[in-house]
Amino acid sequence: MRLKVFLAVLSILGLSSCASGLLRKTTEFEKIHHGFTGIILLDAESGKNIYQYNAHKSFTPASNTKILSLYSAIKSLEDSIFTFRYRKTEDSLIFSATGDPGLLDPEVSSNTTLQFLRNSKDSIYYQKANWKQEVYGAGWSWDDFEYAFSPQISAMPIYGNTVSFTMVNKDLKVSPGIFTNYAQTINSETLEKLKGTNQFRVPKKLQKNDTLRIPFETSEDLSIRIIEQEIGRTIKIIPPGPKASHIIKSTASDSLYKQMMHTSDNLIAEQLLIMISEKISDTMSTEIAIDYAKNNFFKGLPDEFQWVDGSGLSRYNMNTPANLSSILKRLLDEKGEDWVSTIFPTAGKHGTLTNLLTDEEAFVFAKSGSLKNNYSLSGYLRTNSDRLLIFSIMNSNHMNSPEEIKAEVLKLLIHIRNNY
Repeated sequence: MRLKVFLAVLSILGLSSCASGLLRKTTEFEKIHHGFTGIILLDAESGKNIYQYNAHKSFTPASNTKILSLYSAIKSLEDSIFTFRYRKTEDSLIFSATGDPGLLDPEVSSNTTLQFLRNSKDSIYYQKANWKQEVYGAGWSWDDFEYAFSPQISAMPIYGNTVSFTMVNKDLKVSPGIFTNYAQTINSETLEKLKGTNQFRVPKKLQKNDTLRIPFETSEDLSIRIIEQEIGRTIKIIPPGPKASHIIKSTASDSLYKQMMHTSDNLIAEQLLIMISEKISDTMSTEIAIDYAKNNFFKGLPDEFQWVDGSGLSRYNMNTPANLSSILKRLLDEKGEDWVSTIFPTAGKHGTLTNLLTDEEAFVFAKSGSLKNNYSLSGYLRTNSDRLLIFSIMNSNHMNSPEEIKAEVLKLLIHIRNNY
């Protein structure tokens, strides 16, 4: 009995020492960047809170918002992505979109859906969506709209809603090809799009096999025109109508989730919410999906939070380390460690975390989030004692460079690995 008490006291003293050391490093970090830091650590098995600092304060989560989109998707969507709904009449095939972002996207595309249309013997009709969504999310930065990471949200994304320009030998290759006649080469260092149009200005100095991408102005009519070129068929467009019961599947949902988390793909994140809205209602709307998710999946979180888009591009989003760690715990409990370690990028190996902890043996798989003056990292960490922890480190209003902030966050992670 005395031995058990003695060991328990030693354990408490050890945890207290770990926490005091981490607190010292946290406060030093906060002073360095002149901003605001929040941290929480949970034991992954028990969910016990083992360290927190400003864990219930609100921060700008940036792409950590994709953790909410991911959890909402796995709770709402099927194991395979639905690209089209359709119904048949005596001599007609009528199909509609679901918001799937993978159509003709080389990273996640499947030929199944277009082959279905190509092989049809019937006249083909596209039934327009009941679209109640702006093409840009609330609170997005207007001067980001010409960057490939900020494509427009749409009912039927195609080619990731971006156009790419590649120099092949001395010829400019444009994809989708429909924009070929709308591209002009000019003496410029940057790719440009004339505001509100699909007129593009491409640098003459584009190097061989280099590719530049830029969002285009989307519409359902344009997507259908591109599909017509791809399949060599005429498609007639009809007004919105009742939702069809038959579906055409494309890729496995996990492949889409992995692409979103590894590369921080903003379009996938936004379109997941559109797909959720389309599934649970007759309307495509980010707001419908968020309200549904908050009422059905995120009740009981530790703190109030503000959520307005799927990707985290909006500065209107507000969340806490405590909330994010709670969602990460639910993901781990419901999907397992193998799944989360596959879907989340591994530091030093994958996607947006490729250049982090490159000199260390892999021990962190997490999602980063960056907006100017804000950086967060939330996920899972395996300690030297083989203990799995859930963590969320959030930083807002910092004045340092992103590289400096990341370097300090990595020091905290290494300290946690070595001492817990």
